[in-house]
Amino acid sequence: MPDHERVSSSSGPSGPGRSDAGRSDAAPGVSGIIGREAETAAIRRMIGKARLVTITGLPGVGKSAAAMTAARTARGRFRDGVYLIPLDALQDEALLPHAIAAALLLPDTFTASPLAGLAAYLADKRMLLLLDTCEHMIGSVAMVTSAIGQACPGVHILATSREPLRVPGEQTLAVGPLAADEAVALLMRNGPTLAPSEAVSLRLIARKLDRLPLALGMAARELTCQEPGGADALLARLDDGYDFLADPDALVPRHRSLAAAIGWSHQLCTPAERLLWARVAVFDGAFCVAACQEVCANTRLSASDVAHGISLLAERSLLLHQAGDPPMFTMPSTIRDYGMTMLRRLAEEDEVRSRYRRWRAGPRQAVCWQ
Repeated sequence: MPDHERVSSSSGPSGPGRSDAGRSDAAPGVSGIIGREAETAAIRRMIGKARLVTITGLPGVGKSAAAMTAARTARGRFRDGVYLIPLDALQDEALLPHAIAAALLLPDTFTASPLAGLAAYLADKRMLLLLDTCEHMIGSVAMVTSAIGQACPGVHILATSREPLRVPGEQTLAVGPLAADEAVALLMRNGPTLAPSEAVSLRLIARKLDRLPLALGMAARELTCQEPGGADALLARLDDGYDFLADPDALVPRHRSLAAAIGWSHQLCTPAERLLWARVAVFDGAFCVAACQEVCANTRLSASDVAHGISLLAERSLLLHQAGDPPMFTMPSTIRDYGMTMLRRLAEEDEVRSRYRRWRAGPRQAVCWQ
């Protein structure tokens, strides 16, 4: 993937940022997007009203695809263009202003700081910047978007991140899993020959994969390589884990396997969050904070650590929140599978499972289990 990709194909005045270099009429990875009409329409409405919109959601849920599709269809609103700026390969947060300036083809200047120069250039522009994959540099993205927001009234920013940027005025939209029929359609998009009796297996595969487009696309690759009966065989393989799901042709390295996509989130967690993630993986249904404290707290994680950690894991799109009294949480199957692998590596599986079984058998079950 190039360092930047021009999403807008509209003509306009010449000058910095109007070059055809890196220009694309179809953003990468969004061709034939399935089941995101409502989300893309909502994103278009939001970027018309808010200066900063952040798209959040589970690993592999399709945040980038939905954002790119919405940005491409909204380009007529922005006379100076719509630019996609992938940040996944950028590791030094200090270089974020440079990355944006490079995407806009701005020359280097030594008369001002990179951020000041960028803000000066954008001051009179009407433009949409799509900052894709922000979760590994939240602090820098928040600082830069705040500065642009204050100095550049015509610039709107659409960000994708597994957690909010926490910038004043930010509007967020959580992209959820596909609907069941849409998930099956994605599994079948490459036209594999399947027996009618395999319809049930297809729905179970979609459920096991949390109806995540990234995982479903990888599963679809497996189905095209198998004989009739392949859906049943794939379902059986998934009972042993998801490590075999891959797409070696994916442009983004972390999207070449499901484990890599989830591992990206794991790397961004603190050690305490990683430990809690592994322990929470024993819950195979909804749980409340009190239940999690009973099962997961010990000398390495206090009860307050667990309560705070559950909130953070939910904010980082690793737990799904269900409103109620008490509030309930669930861990998606793909996230649980990764967590159980980590729990085994920590040699804690037997202990935490034992605590989980005691909790389920105890009186708190009626309060916290759904």
